[in-house]
Amino acid sequence: MSVISAIWDAFYQTFGVRAIWAILVLPALVVGFTLHEYAHAWMAVRLGDPTPKLDGRLTLNPLKHLDPLGTLLVFIAFIGWAKPVRWNPLYLRVPRRVGVILVAAAGPVSNLLLALAALLVVKFFPFVLDLSLGGMLSMANLIGVFITFNVILFVFNLIPLPPLDGFSVLVGLAPRAWEPLILFLHRYGTLLLLALIFFGSGIIGALVNTVMGVLTAVVL
Repeated sequence: MSVISAIWDAFYQTFGVRAIWAILVLPALVVGFTLHEYAHAWMAVRLGDPTPKLDGRLTLNPLKHLDPLGTLLVFIAFIGWAKPVRWNPLYLRVPRRVGVILVAAAGPVSNLLLALAALLVVKFFPFVLDLSLGGMLSMANLIGVFITFNVILFVFNLIPLPPLDGFSVLVGLAPRAWEPLILFLHRYGTLLLLALIFFGSGIIGALVNTVMGVLTAVVL
């Protein structure tokens, strides 16, 4: 038995499956949350708003984007968040509706691109799946969790309920006739989102599986 294997076995026996799950999720969380918020900042700055840059958010430094409580809850309750990027649509050089849609959609799209990138790694470098320290801690599991986590971020953040990005996209797309619906969602959207999280996990899971199936079919 190698030294690495011995250390791994000792760690596994001491901390068990939950700790291994945390190790697998950590890279996906750091990269997924960081790129998501950076994408919001990048798009806003690209469209003319200096606010994210002035706030120090136009960076790939995870410490600028990760929220301590939101990060911790991912490992405890399987739900979390990063620090929202502050931006001002009044600075945008494009029509306000277009700018709101682009800035809001940039975050979820970045997570979709990360999942695609990971699938391309599997496609063109399949040997990486054979790398392992033993047990659950393998590159196959690491990449699998990375892809799944980012697809979840993509799907979940596009739900058209506040405070998620999908609601901003909805506001940007909605005609004036939808104003009563937008006001209703402004008032009760957070409660609806909580209800969806606790009672509609099957719906979210089905959407995630659908996106995963499409990505896998297209790439692999």
